Amino acid sequence: MSAVVTKQKRNPDLTSIYIIKGTRDKLKDLKKELGFRSYDALLNHVALEIKAMGAVPPADFDIIFGREGTRPAIITGKSGEGKTTTVRELLEKWQGNAFVLDTTGVDYPDFKQVDLGEFFGTKWGREGLRLRFVPNQNLEISKAEAAIVFSHLNFIKNSGELKKWVIVVDEAHRYAADANLRALLIEARKFTRKMLLVTTDWRVYEGIARVFKPKPWAES
Repeated sequence: MSAVVTKQKRNPDLTSIYIIKGTRDKLKDLKKELGFRSYDALLNHVALEIKAMGAVPPADFDIIFGREGTRPAIITGKSGEGKTTTVRELLEKWQGNAFVLDTTGVDYPDFKQVDLGEFFGTKWGREGLRLRFVPNQNLEISKAEAAIVFSHLNFIKNSGELKKWVIVVDEAHRYAADANLRALLIEARKFTRKMLLVTTDWRVYEGIARVFKPKPWAES
């Protein structure tokens, strides 16, 4: 008499996925580091984190200046991941006026450096201007100078002269508490062509601007 083999029903809640060995090893290390007992728990945690934070797409000129219109954008990432390189490429493709608050003073050498006097004397209605202001390297003095810059931009925005300008704020997390910067950012889509913030911590401006990460090529 032959034995009866009962075929076990497959659990409909389970599925199989195929991943390459390198990715598996990374997941294995992450599972151990975070203390999860199973890959299911780990992947569920990752999915929830991404959903809560929002997926961060790579910066792309056609998206930032096209699909996103005049909505302000944040370029975020760790030091050395290519934030400045990405912004420089965006500005190369943008042929209009641009002003950079160049906090480090070394990232935009092709832009004409202006002092506060020249900044106040700028004819914002002119075309073909590429300007940068480099604040003092002392942290507190740089915040005070930046506050003056943001206040003046807020003052002139109502004239409509910033509508063809791209405004870039480098190291924007440094100025997160500045009320004039926030006011300018909140209304940027009405008064500027685009406002770009470059920062390692996008959360300080959460909900005000669309968040992007550096382009993949900038990571190499």
